[in-house]
Amino acid sequence: MKKFFTQPIGDLARQNALTFLIVNLVWIGIDISGTRALDAVEGLLNFIWGFTLISVIVAGYYLVEGHVPEYWKPATTVLAAVIIVGTFIELTILEDEEGFAPMYFFWAFNTLIYTLTLRGSGIFRPIYEYITLLGALIITIGTSAYIFFGYELPDAVEILGLVGWLSLVIGTSLGNYFAWGDKASSSTE
Repeated sequence: MKKFFTQPIGDLARQNALTFLIVNLVWIGIDISGTRALDAVEGLLNFIWGFTLISVIVAGYYLVEGHVPEYWKPATTVLAAVIIVGTFIELTILEDEEGFAPMYFFWAFNTLIYTLTLRGSGIFRPIYEYITLLGALIITIGTSAYIFFGYELPDAVEILGLVGWLSLVIGTSLGNYFAWGDKASSSTE
């Protein structure tokens, strides 16, 4: 058990990236099927979602630390704190079907900046850079319309939100998974 909690950050990030992808696919499957999971199961999935995302975010600084300024380290910690606090807010307000929109905006907006800054650096494979950019842009626009202008997008563009969410999740999870794998295979340790 000790080895699980003290494993190298790259291994931890890869495990959490895959778990993040799986949890999101389960959520999408539940949503598309039209069924509802038990509140306890939804709460557990929501907690696992937040925990795995903050692990990927915090580990992300160590993945790119040679390419970004040092002040990005506390910035990733702030983003991780927003994600976990937002997750706990969602856990306490299960009736809200839309979730805690500011958390999703903050995550998507920061991911957009992160990906644009690192674009072309060779850390992430280009396909995952573009997928992440597409998803982060769609989610940032969609959530900011609601947060800043109180505008709820019509149901007709709901599919666009799903495309954005899938793109952001796949780009974030698989992009980080493969980037950590590439870093591990190229290291001289």
